[in-house]
Amino acid sequence: MFVLRTLMEKYREGQKEPQRVVCVVAMMMMMMTTEAAAVLKTGGQLKHSLKLHKKSSLALEMVPLQLDPNALVPSGNFRALENASISPWTYNFSSDESLFPPLSEARCLLHGCLDKKGQEDLNLESKPIMRQVLLLRRVRSAGAESGAEQSYHFRLESRLIAVGCTCVRVNVQRQQ
Repeated sequence: MFVLRTLMEKYREGQKEPQRVVCVVAMMMMMMTTEAAAVLKTGGQLKHSLKLHKKSSLALEMVPLQLDPNALVPSGNFRALENASISPWTYNFSSDESLFPPLSEARCLLHGCLDKKGQEDLNLESKPIMRQVLLLRRVRSAGAESGAEQSYHFRLESRLIAVGCTCVRVNVQRQQ
């Protein structure tokens, strides 16, 4: 509440933009509401106990993973940037079934970039735009009996992938 009060005071003094203050206040209210709902739901005890993590770094709490496939489908019509760019690219789709979500990595189609006439200009270079993404890898649980029903869990992984391509000037350094 102290942070909320301080933000409101700064807003009244004109030190912050109103949209930023409203956004921060809304986020704080959502976080407080979510925490209060969790306490009410569990009868006054939080489901995810921090004490478990403070006692031992080895103690882990498993939580169920619920995925909504409808949330993965983008809504609305988006312009295909890979074809409209002056540095066009195509996507290579991952065939690794153990990864979620499935990966699609960009691959630049040209060494140079397209000019006004649609011709490749080698004075510019097409370079991939790299982004770090979080993925879930499905892993067979240790101690799972062979022949019995297999048990799996998901491990969080970080990977650097190309999400598109952009044009950059050729960097030429002349030696003396």
